[in-house]
Amino acid sequence: MIKVDELLERSAPLPPLSERKVVFISHANPEDNAITAWYGARLAAAGYEVWTDLTRLLGGEEMWRDIDNALRIHTRKVVVLLSRAVTSQHKEGVRAEIDRATFYRKKLDDRRFIIPVKIDDVPYEDLPPTISNRMLIDGYGSPAAALAEILTILNEDKVFRKESLSQDALLRWHKAFAPQCHEPEQAKDSILTNWYPVTSMPKEIHFYSIERPLENPFKEPAEIAKKHQLPMVAHERRLVTFANLHEVQNPIAEATPVKLDNSMLLDDFLSGGDSEISLGRGVPRKHISSLVRQAWDRFADDAGLKEFNLSEKTIAWYVPESVIGGDRVSFTRRSGIKGWRSLYGVYGPRNRNWHFGATCRLMMGDSLRLILMPHIVYTDPNGINSDTASYRRAHCKLWFNAKWRDLLYAYVAMLCDGEGQLKLPLSHGKNAIFSSSPISITLPFRPPRAVEQGSGSNSEDDGDAQDLDVSHLLDDPAFARSIEGYPEDESDEFNVANDDETEDEDRL
Repeated sequence: MIKVDELLERSAPLPPLSERKVVFISHANPEDNAITAWYGARLAAAGYEVWTDLTRLLGGEEMWRDIDNALRIHTRKVVVLLSRAVTSQHKEGVRAEIDRATFYRKKLDDRRFIIPVKIDDVPYEDLPPTISNRMLIDGYGSPAAALAEILTILNEDKVFRKESLSQDALLRWHKAFAPQCHEPEQAKDSILTNWYPVTSMPKEIHFYSIERPLENPFKEPAEIAKKHQLPMVAHERRLVTFANLHEVQNPIAEATPVKLDNSMLLDDFLSGGDSEISLGRGVPRKHISSLVRQAWDRFADDAGLKEFNLSEKTIAWYVPESVIGGDRVSFTRRSGIKGWRSLYGVYGPRNRNWHFGATCRLMMGDSLRLILMPHIVYTDPNGINSDTASYRRAHCKLWFNAKWRDLLYAYVAMLCDGEGQLKLPLSHGKNAIFSSSPISITLPFRPPRAVEQGSGSNSEDDGDAQDLDVSHLLDDPAFARSIEGYPEDESDEFNVANDDETEDEDRL
């Protein structure tokens, strides 16, 4: 029998979207607990208030009333993790969550209230009907890419987010999954991201009008921008770039005359435009990200790197043998300690060469940050078989944060100029300049020493640092699940490595 207070509660008006702060993660319990922890911890680290039954439902609570209250009153977005387990006839709970979320989506009139994410090879036709007809994010091949799409939606829809890391949120996730004897220590811990802060950008951006008739004004400007030798995007009938008029005009003078239509301060552009040109929500982010990515592609190509297509729109630029004079790159860590890493080598069991590379994208926020996401590419030394990255699972599954961090250190050091900066050319003499030193974050707690017992020796003055030995954990289902997916992404923008190298060079 439904209680009177429950009836009154359900009949009360729903809080509007502006008053909701929670990102609710719906999943199959216990089958998908490990990947739920992966997404939840990273969303919490990004500043979002995350609700799952892993961290909010404790013994003795009224489960369904608690879940329904979370969806009804507090939830701003519902991330549904879809797997084969969800389709089981015994998983009535997660399907009930999906049904309730669909009901509230209609009431709240938010077409993106539900964010469905496919986390394994579950067939689309087996998914719940209320989900299968919505745009799915494919997180099976790359959880990090799926996370980036989720973060983009949360940012575009202005979901509440704290500007700094939440100690309470991170501790809550740690306590939910770490052994009780491994409580974090109350001590400062310095960790590194793979975010590289911008130090300089051109002050102005220019709009050029196309001074000829266009057969297809919706497609031609984008085609002109794509074929131009400089970083350039199209905005309606205009070309947008940091380049001066003669740099834009000379390569296309015969086919497409252009005229400077407007010059705008970059700050005004990022704020949505000025009195002459107004840019829609999300447009400045899209354009600047494209211009910087184009600059990165040209920069990497000029540096002699080779491209590997990870997907239709994502390219990893990897280091071929011909780029480096020798097989080692020296670098200096943030702590001042020097080291070296090989950025390519031989993977003997499969008769392949391995190469370190990275994809690049721009992260918007209070400041611009370049995100370099590591990848390993495999090539055939005999030139018979095509390049492939299908061997990462076997080759890299025990490459943990210390090694990935040092490889990225070496990669960036190789690409920096004599002043230790990454200069991405936006036009002649105009660069997007990024620091070679990644952003570091200090937290008021650190992992327990017991977790670090197999971490090897301290940092060496030269040579590869030893990597954490975690072979004794491979039989643990949650741990095995996490490292099985790790080589697929190799790193992600919220995966951080310790930088307290004077004591613990290779903590996980």
